[in-house]
Amino acid sequence: MAYTEIVITKMKDHLVSMLLKDHQPVEFQCVSEKAKIEIGNIYTGIVKNVVKNINGAFVEFDEDEMGFLSMQHKQYKAGDEVLVQIKKEATKEKRPMLSDQIELTGKYLVLTSDKLSVGISNKIHKKDKKQELREMAEPLVTQEYGFIIRTEAAKADKEDVLYEADMLAEKYQQIVRKKSYRKAPQLVDTNYDALSVLVCDIKPEAADSIVTDQEDLYEQLKEKGYEVSLCCYEAGDIDRRYRVRHYLSEVFKQKIFMKSGGFLYIEQTEAMAVIDVNTGKSIGKKNQETHIKKINLEAAKEAARQIRLRNLSGIIMIDFIDMRSKEDEKELLQVMQHYLNDDSKKAVAVDITKLGIMEITRKKEKNPIFRQISIDILE
Repeated sequence: MAYTEIVITKMKDHLVSMLLKDHQPVEFQCVSEKAKIEIGNIYTGIVKNVVKNINGAFVEFDEDEMGFLSMQHKQYKAGDEVLVQIKKEATKEKRPMLSDQIELTGKYLVLTSDKLSVGISNKIHKKDKKQELREMAEPLVTQEYGFIIRTEAAKADKEDVLYEADMLAEKYQQIVRKKSYRKAPQLVDTNYDALSVLVCDIKPEAADSIVTDQEDLYEQLKEKGYEVSLCCYEAGDIDRRYRVRHYLSEVFKQKIFMKSGGFLYIEQTEAMAVIDVNTGKSIGKKNQETHIKKINLEAAKEAARQIRLRNLSGIIMIDFIDMRSKEDEKELLQVMQHYLNDDSKKAVAVDITKLGIMEITRKKEKNPIFRQISIDILE
């Protein structure tokens, strides 16, 4: 198992965490202390405008705050009050994405009003365990909500899972009751846990070490059962030891060099992220095909790392160096998926097109890191 360490510090008005596996950074999280609107927050909103040609509506969910709600589950008209949850952050071009399907996340379960059934994490592989968990959860499903069984449930006591189900169900009923007497638009409840975000949703038993220079976070993490140590903030000790600013500044760079001399050129557009693989100074003197394959395999590993570091999501296209062998292309696709399997978000290497471009999809929630925090903060 890789040694897992998390470093948390403050940069102006942002808390920044860096997740390291075997001392190499693999993921960043940024939490703004000024941000009022967060993914998971639940509001009672007012439908302001219905756009029939895209089957959606614009909803005022907080004072002077508008979001887009898809009407794939239910139709609304202007003036309707609706319970909504933020699913995706706003970007410069788009308003926050809202949903009328509420999700409440626990350690073992996710309560969802989307599907009135039982879903099971794909990371639970044993058929008998899946069946056992399904039989346990099916009686909990109502006409209002169902449950998704998380990976942690497979290792938990049945009583703990059932207790959490009761807690989530009670919280959901409280939220529904609040909607009935709170004047819209208004925040009803929050499903956002900044501490969980900063520790990258890693449980205490899975984190070997957490280091922070924030005393309040130190106390909170200790209470949660994490192995945590406190660094001296005044002396800037944490940055000297872990080079947080240095590694974070790299996610703003478009060109990333590899050990072979080749490099990746990374560009994020509104529609997708594009990664171009170049040989650079890497020149194969003997077997050219073997050399190209070697560079592509190295690029796959680095691309998967950069995707996670930068929190690139949605559609990602990687233009690898052309290979003649279909077997080599197949191997590259499999290797890419192997690296993506380590990601904290669901990511799939879909295919390699006729033009030799690999298509990847990655679950989209928060914005890319360069939109969560400004490079000016690092200076």
